[in-house]
Amino acid sequence: MRYTKKAFSLIEVFLTIALIGVMVVLLFSYINISTLTKQNTQTEFQSHLNIITATILQCKEYSNDMPIQDNGSLASDTLLETLECNTTIPYKLDGGKGSFIPKSLNGFSSYTAKESASEFYFTTTTNVSTENYEVLQDLETKYSSQQYELTDDGTTAKLNFYLSH
Repeated sequence: MRYTKKAFSLIEVFLTIALIGVMVVLLFSYINISTLTKQNTQTEFQSHLNIITATILQCKEYSNDMPIQDNGSLASDTLLETLECNTTIPYKLDGGKGSFIPKSLNGFSSYTAKESASEFYFTTTTNVSTENYEVLQDLETKYSSQQYELTDDGTTAKLNFYLSH
């Protein structure tokens, strides 16, 4: 009788482990973790686009010009946070005057800006073989081709986000 009780307890333990395993498999089949991560990255990246756009357009509103380099020249593949707003008292877009450029997300290059004649845009890059590239592709449908230009060379994807074109 004693052995029967121990054997029954062992069977209960195995059944419990088996049920936990089945529940984990079912849970992962209903929750796709990579989809959630991709959606979070997309939401965060889109908020970065909005923050950067608002910061640059606020600078343009205050100074009638897009942000420039501290030596007075136009942005030319310049890190966004090093640009300054050319107001009466110039200020950098690194957090001064309440304006700031967020740090790029993990897997994306730092945000840079370029201005020529009638164009001002900022750029970031990411590896094509990552989930970040899928995020950029998904966001492409939310913006016009005049504002959102996504290109790739097979290994690196490059996003140009135009504020004037």
